[in-house]
Amino acid sequence: MRAFVVGAYVSANFLFVPSLPREAQTAAATGYFHDHGGKGLNLGIGLHRLGVATDLLLSVGDDARGREITQLLREMGLSTDHVHTAEVGSGFGIGLIAPDGANLLAAYMGANALLGETHVEQARKTIEAAHFCLAQFESPEPAILAAFRIAKAAGRVTYLNPSPWSQPSDELLGLTDIMVVNEPEAMDFLGVATAGAPAQDFARDLPDFSKRRGWRGELLVVTLAERGAVALKGGACTVAPAFPIDQIDATGAGDGFGCGLVSALAAGESLDAALRKASACGALVASRKGVFDVLPHTGELEKFLSSRPMAPG
Repeated sequence: MRAFVVGAYVSANFLFVPSLPREAQTAAATGYFHDHGGKGLNLGIGLHRLGVATDLLLSVGDDARGREITQLLREMGLSTDHVHTAEVGSGFGIGLIAPDGANLLAAYMGANALLGETHVEQARKTIEAAHFCLAQFESPEPAILAAFRIAKAAGRVTYLNPSPWSQPSDELLGLTDIMVVNEPEAMDFLGVATAGAPAQDFARDLPDFSKRRGWRGELLVVTLAERGAVALKGGACTVAPAFPIDQIDATGAGDGFGCGLVSALAAGESLDAALRKASACGALVASRKGVFDVLPHTGELEKFLSSRPMAPG
């Protein structure tokens, strides 16, 4: 199976703080680290490590970070044929991480904002050859639309994680087969106020809310952190419990979830099995510091699944 990712690169810089600051409050950081990130990069790396042949479409700056990530991709065995260098700086992000793993994130898109339909057209044959086409909202929507149009015309499956959150256009929704959102995004997308509700309650209401919203895709997944995830397919909901972990850093957990989900579906596994792998990948990322180095390999995922129970459903 092959995947094509409309990606994004962010030079991610993290500060550990005693607690997340309130408005106008200054926090004294207790630690710092740098990571190569970006939701689109994470999806590509994560799928590659789970055995899915993956091509990444990226726009990076003509700077040290852009050159470094391009070289790292080559060293990992990923093609850089669709990694483009722009004259502006690479994407740059800052994250604040509290002791319980809660975080605040902000990102400047930089070179990512210049990714366009021309770059997508240059990758047409690669998109048509892929079984899945994935995107997220750190990439410009015109580029995503162009890629999804090509993928759908070729009979491929499209996956959207609309984060950082904004409402997808009607055209983009119509081209999306699989969409994964977290709880706040789902509330905004569906126009409901059910924060903190048990997963079973969310599952009970999701078919009706999604129908009213006009969702017509194949699979809608809502991640609920430690309460698990709810998946809507064919008018019926599946509830997937979470794995109990000691959370260190929730950054990238949703990207890990998406990689596990798509890799399992690409392998022809059932929805239940795919959600279990997705939850495991998210748990593995959230239980450690950083994202780039902790997105799991296949062997690590299998070991985790064989040794860890899930929380009660």
